[in-house]
Amino acid sequence: MKLPLFDRSRPGSEAAFAKPRAIPGAQRLSVLEGHALWAATYDNDPNPLLTLEERELETLLPDLSGKYVLDVACGTGRWLARLLRRGAWRGAGLDLSAEMLRRAGEKPAVRGRVLRADCLSLPIRENLTDLIVCSFAVGYIEDLCAMARELARVSRPGSEMFLTDFHPAGRLRGWKRAFRYNGETVEISSIPRSIQQVVDAFEAGGFNLLNCLTPCLSEPERWVFEVAQRSDLYETACEIPAIFVCHFQRPAVTTEGRMTR
Repeated sequence: MKLPLFDRSRPGSEAAFAKPRAIPGAQRLSVLEGHALWAATYDNDPNPLLTLEERELETLLPDLSGKYVLDVACGTGRWLARLLRRGAWRGAGLDLSAEMLRRAGEKPAVRGRVLRADCLSLPIRENLTDLIVCSFAVGYIEDLCAMARELARVSRPGSEMFLTDFHPAGRLRGWKRAFRYNGETVEISSIPRSIQQVVDAFEAGGFNLLNCLTPCLSEPERWVFEVAQRSDLYETACEIPAIFVCHFQRPAVTTEGRMTR
């Protein structure tokens, strides 16, 4: 029996996202405002952090045959399309940016599989997903514990989750969550957190941490700097971790009904 892809009875809101914090002399937008502008070029502008993330995470993904996958904060459906190509049985993508989802809906691989929804109130039934990917989103969420509980709610016992984001070391070096729009740099408001704070929130919400990687940019990402005509920044950028990749798992249930690690 095929389960419904979405449970549309669960309401959502925009309250999950960080509010914009104005900085004199800089253009900083809220999460929704920023991604509304970024959507038009998101898939076409090379990004070294996304390139690094794809390179690292692709090697960690398990066999997806017969699996129900969920791409949380899916944006233009980048990871959802990859997961389906890797053999996932069914999949869904959820995001609150209408503009990003419009771009996702233009892709045949994910058309009809994406929905505008809040990560604090997912329109997904309990104990449904076998694997979740949440890419570059936790820095935008005010209440990570609430997000973790909601992702745990929709996850089967024993299921896996991969969570990636901007490494805090980059923020300390002055790196920004930003993109170019009409020749200007636009920064998106985000919340500074340590990796440990992220891990603590998701462990409190019902997940166990299996592994956490903190890779640096390296030779495979050099071309992105060259295309952007910023080769002068490449060597310095490679000196510190650029992203983190956390691999979590929902505890499995024993025959006695107890949760195990």
